[in-house]
Amino acid sequence: MANEPALPWGNVEPENAADAPAQGEGNQPQEQEPERGLTLEEAGIAAATRVEVKWQVEPDGGEPYARWWGATVVGPSIERDPQRADAPTFELQYDAHDDFEPESSHVIFTSEHTLRQLDQEEELTWRKEGDAWEDEEEDGEEGEELPDGEAVLSMGDIVKHEKEMLGGKTLEEAEGEVLAAMEPSKRIAVAAGFRDFSDNLISFLKDTFGSSADGEAKVVTEEHIRAFMENMGNKKQRTH
Repeated sequence: MANEPALPWGNVEPENAADAPAQGEGNQPQEQEPERGLTLEEAGIAAATRVEVKWQVEPDGGEPYARWWGATVVGPSIERDPQRADAPTFELQYDAHDDFEPESSHVIFTSEHTLRQLDQEEELTWRKEGDAWEDEEEDGEEGEELPDGEAVLSMGDIVKHEKEMLGGKTLEEAEGEVLAAMEPSKRIAVAAGFRDFSDNLISFLKDTFGSSADGEAKVVTEEHIRAFMENMGNKKQRTH
């Protein structure tokens, strides 16, 4: 077990660490009364719902990296938060990934996009699986980084970036505007090439992710893009 990467949800401080700053502060008033927390209905989810929680993963011998970690909402938990005894708590079952094994955790949903595990003080960001929502700190980034520096884009990221680039237009509308500005002779060649590229990309994505297990996050990596471009190059050579 010593050679396995440290589970992100296992990197917690001692239970009394969070109380240390409060010692010696006298009878200073608390800034805010802790919130009760959300029910599953208030959070917009239910038992068996698939969600993603954003973790900063710190593998042994590797560079830390951010990851939207897939998990399943199991249902209500019997565990209680000492600071929020009346807060509804729920059990999450995190997915296995690489050397990380499945892990159960008990959480409080503090808002529609934040939660807190009972064994941690810091809140984490969450979203429904497949949702393209990103926290404000991540807006504008082109993707996350894996330990080897490989860029990662989720399918939600791709949809989000496509909408931004098209400025609210459909792909067909944007294509039509570009073609309209071209000479007729070039227009036919470009339209044919664009459609060929689009059809091949859709086919490649279906072949690549069509066999993925239900609930598994679909992620496009640099390696996928490289394989697709090589495949396109091979097809062009065969047609010449």
